[in-house]
Amino acid sequence: PHPLFSPCPQLSKKYGPVFTVHLGPWRRVVVLVGHKAVQEALGGQAEEFSGRGMLATLDPTFDGHGVFFSNGERWRQLRRFTMLALRDLGMGKREGEELIQAEARCLVEAFQGTAGQPFDPSLLLAQATSNIACSLTVGLRFPYEDEEFQAVVQAAGGILLGISSPWGQTYEMFSWLLQRLPGSQTQLLSHVSTLATFAIEQVKRHQGSLDPSGPARDVVDAFLLKMAKEERDANTEFTDKNLLMTVIYLLFAGTGTVSTTVRYTLLLLLKYPQVQERVHEELTRELGAGRAPGLGDRARLPYTDAVLHEAQRLLALVPMGIPRALTRTTCFRGYTLPQ
Repeated sequence: PHPLFSPCPQLSKKYGPVFTVHLGPWRRVVVLVGHKAVQEALGGQAEEFSGRGMLATLDPTFDGHGVFFSNGERWRQLRRFTMLALRDLGMGKREGEELIQAEARCLVEAFQGTAGQPFDPSLLLAQATSNIACSLTVGLRFPYEDEEFQAVVQAAGGILLGISSPWGQTYEMFSWLLQRLPGSQTQLLSHVSTLATFAIEQVKRHQGSLDPSGPARDVVDAFLLKMAKEERDANTEFTDKNLLMTVIYLLFAGTGTVSTTVRYTLLLLLKYPQVQERVHEELTRELGAGRAPGLGDRARLPYTDAVLHEAQRLLALVPMGIPRALTRTTCFRGYTLPQ
C-alpha cells in the first residue's frame, strides 16, 4: 500500500466509513471507506457527488477545461459529446473490439521479436494502449519504432507516475507550500508540454484536412465539426482550449491507466504461476490455439474474468483516488457536507 494511502483502513476502524482528513491547514477532504459507503454516495447521490475536486498537480495546466477537469454545465456538455463521439467511432462496439484485437496482434509480434531474451514490456504495453487512444482521438496508429511516438507515450506515463508517486501525493497534501519551491513541478510540466505539443500538431493537421460535410474520422474531427456548428454561440463550450485539454486528457488517460493495469496483471501472473497455468488452460480449451478472445467469450472464460477483476481490485492505480467535490451542500449518513 502507498504510505499516504494505507492509514485509511486503520482510520476507518476508529472513526467509521466517513471521516475528515486535513491536507494541510487550508484543505479539508472527506474520505469514504468501503464498498457500501462509496456505492451509496456515487450511486444513490450521484448528482451531489459529481463535482470534480482539485488535483493540485494538474489543475494549473488544465484550468478547469477539458472533459476531465471541468465542472457543471461545461463538464456535462463535454462528457456527453465525448462519450457519443467515441461510441460513434466504435468504442463498446464490434469495430472498437476489432481495433483492440488488431493492436494486440501487433503487440504479441513485438513480444515474439525479443526471441526469448529478457526484456521490459513497459514501453510496448504503453504504446499498444496509446495506439488505441490515438486511433480514436486523432485517427492515427504509430509504429512502435517511431521515436516521437515513444516520447509522447513516455510523457503520458510520466504524468500518471508523477500524480501517483509519493512526491505527487505529498504535493496534493501540501501544494500551498511546495508550489512556492523552485522546480518542484518541472518534470511533470515537461511531460505535459510534450503531450500539448503533439496535441497541437494533430489539431492543426485536422484543421487543414477537415471535411465540413463529415462524417468525423475521429474525436478531433467531431469536436471541430461541433465548433463550426456553434461558432455563433457566445456561450459555447466547444472552444479551442476545451478541445486541446480534452485531447491531452484522452491521450494520457488512455495510455498509462490500461497499460499499467496490464503490466501489474503480468507481474501477478509471474508471482502466481499456478494461476497463470489455469488461465492458459482455460483460454486454450475454450478458444483453441491462436484465436484472439473477444467480449462475446467472457461467459465461457469465468476463471480468466475473475483473474482480471482480482488484478484490478488489488492495484492502487492512483493511490488516493481522483478527488471529487460536492455540487451542493449535502446530507450523507448523518453528516452535513458543505458544497
